[in-house]
Amino acid sequence: MDDVIGSIGHAITLAKRLREISKNIEDAEFKNLLADLNLELADTKLALADVMEKNAQLRTELATIKHSQGGISIEPLTFREFAYFTEGNDGPFCSKCYETANQRIRLKKVTGAFSTFGHTQCPSCEQFYDGKI
Repeated sequence: MDDVIGSIGHAITLAKRLREISKNIEDAEFKNLLADLNLELADTKLALADVMEKNAQLRTELATIKHSQGGISIEPLTFREFAYFTEGNDGPFCSKCYETANQRIRLKKVTGAFSTFGHTQCPSCEQFYDGKI
């Protein structure tokens, strides 16, 4: 984005130089077109600055929303043994849910008769895992 703003700024500088050169030219149509070009470039630069500001605001809102959902951190996950964990060893998170829907669903321990199917289960997709927490 900064490259685009820089390019527009450079185009404005070139238009100013053309305006200086046009002082020696008496063609009214050329001067009108040059003035229109200057206005269009200035409007484009302002619009782009607004888009960049809105983009930054939306990125901040998105990070806040992701961070606030269920208290789950937005640290990257790594796969170990049977599930995903954060670098801080938070987890385990269901590999099926994370890989197919990008959801961080924490696995729960299975006790009783269902433990023959696995030691943990995903409460969302109900997949059993044999890994021990």
